[in-house]
Amino acid sequence: MGFGSSCFQMFVSASAGCLRKLLVALTLLTAGLIAILYYGRLEDLQPSFGSNTLRHCAVDNLWTWECEGQHCVRRESRGARTSLATCRMKCGSVPLWPQPTGVTDLASQSIPFRLKVLRLEVRSSYIRRLLQDAFDVFRSNLENLVPSSCPEEASKEHLHDFLVTLEVRSEDRQPLLKLATNESYQLLLQSAGAAKLRAEIRAQSFFGARHGLETLTQLVWWDDTSLRVLTRAHIIDAPRFAHRGVLLDTARNFLPIRSLRAAVDGLAACKLNTLHWHLSDSQSFPFDAQRLPNMARYGAYSSALVYSARDVAELVEYATVRGVRVVVELDAPAHAGNGWQWGPNLSVCVNQQPWSMFCGEPPCGQLNPDSEELYVVLGELYRDLVALTNVTDVFHVGGDELNLQCWARELRGPLTHEELLAKWAKFQKRVLQLLAGAMGGTLPRAVVLWSSQMTRPHYARMYLDPRVYVIQTWGASAWREAPALLQAGFRVILSHLDAWYLDCGFGDWHGGETGACSPVASWQTIYQHRPWTELVPRNLILGGEACLWGEMVDENSLDAKMWPRAAAFSERMWTDPAIDDATLRDAQVRLAVQRERLVARGIAADAMWPQWCDQNPDKCLEPLDTSHA
Repeated sequence: MGFGSSCFQMFVSASAGCLRKLLVALTLLTAGLIAILYYGRLEDLQPSFGSNTLRHCAVDNLWTWECEGQHCVRRESRGARTSLATCRMKCGSVPLWPQPTGVTDLASQSIPFRLKVLRLEVRSSYIRRLLQDAFDVFRSNLENLVPSSCPEEASKEHLHDFLVTLEVRSEDRQPLLKLATNESYQLLLQSAGAAKLRAEIRAQSFFGARHGLETLTQLVWWDDTSLRVLTRAHIIDAPRFAHRGVLLDTARNFLPIRSLRAAVDGLAACKLNTLHWHLSDSQSFPFDAQRLPNMARYGAYSSALVYSARDVAELVEYATVRGVRVVVELDAPAHAGNGWQWGPNLSVCVNQQPWSMFCGEPPCGQLNPDSEELYVVLGELYRDLVALTNVTDVFHVGGDELNLQCWARELRGPLTHEELLAKWAKFQKRVLQLLAGAMGGTLPRAVVLWSSQMTRPHYARMYLDPRVYVIQTWGASAWREAPALLQAGFRVILSHLDAWYLDCGFGDWHGGETGACSPVASWQTIYQHRPWTELVPRNLILGGEACLWGEMVDENSLDAKMWPRAAAFSERMWTDPAIDDATLRDAQVRLAVQRERLVARGIAADAMWPQWCDQNPDKCLEPLDTSHA
């Protein structure tokens, strides 16, 4: 009896312990489930910076959008519902960016489809692989439109076959983007029977075909539960200007290759065709040149913050598939300090103080034009860069803001102002000889030089050959440098600091308040700037560049300072639309959609307006002042 009672008590005690453990386990499991649901919901509420992994696919059935007065207006849903994305494609201008310059005939009907029905047909034997790579980018851009948490739905209405045909008439075995490249394309999208769609893109060059794919991307959108595409389109398109670029500066603050790739993705999305890579400056020399390793050893901020030869070559290849040329600039003879001090007499005034006497910002540094060793080094650098970038047409040799006082103090003298300019001219002549040597005896069609004292009419006529040099004019639009150069027969690339400098207006990093230029150029200012209306001869204007200098820009701020303002610049360069109130109102809505496309591709573009305005554009668009345009 005593033994049995003891066993029974032990059994009850053990059961109670097990029960307590079971209850604790159930409590923890319940808490875990609640946490997963709660934090999962929080994750859905987090803002998305380019990753579709945080985008959810819940459909808000409360609202529908109706087209009224060329704008989508939000209404309470009382039956059949139209999403905002679909309304945008049917109401007013279809949000293509940049707008085509030729025929644009688009249907208002659309059909859903799944990515697995996409197929490619190539009608060009020599560049089949390159076109396949461009198609893969096209497909990836469509994938980015689909929220990862939202599987594509299937229905009887879906397309069963979507064939994209690419026909390139040029049989260039190694297509390189040149100033004379024909970037036009024709896009024909039409049905080919029940649940079949055919997109034919015809172009004279690979680059035109790639632009056609970019436009086709913009005829596709995500409509809550599926991708949709217009059922018919006919577009004939070509750019107004041959040179459409953005400058990025990797010397003031290092930008990792992933940031440069993202910049190329944005350029491609907007049909900009040139990444002007300001690779070096007096602050740093981050290029690990194969023939001259001491340049990066002495000039990089650290051994981790360098670009290898492979980095440059791979970025060029990445950009080519996306229709972008990479133009690398080694600024010279000014803006050349750290990195050049390893050799005998290569540079002067490096890190000189007080800096305000010898340069526009610290640290100072300029090349020594009297040093024969310098020209050996420059020649080796040019050979490396020509080989890595496949340059045949455009090469930028720098040439801005030379401080003659530095040379007057450091070089054999005394030297008058005219003698110093003559010495500069001899330096430029040697540069051309070195560049020709690096290119096998020929010069590129355009040797680009920044506007400076050397490019003022008197000295330009004396020292520079307009058949060789293209002048990139960076002064304010009111300055007379561009008209004078055009009248002297020089080709120009326009980069007016008061309209197309993306770094202006954020303050002065070394102590002032306003900075070197101000105010911030809004997208409207950039879009409205149309300087060629009063410039002649117009045919000598190759195009323009928006410049984002790097004193206050690194990988954390690059995207927001660049986009969507660089996109506004792209439509000015591609389409060059007239300026009026209706054009600007239409551009704002289309640009807001383009900004969403950039975000979907992983680019953290800055917001343009409150999100409420995306949903209610009719209530946010006010007439814009065009009196200064």
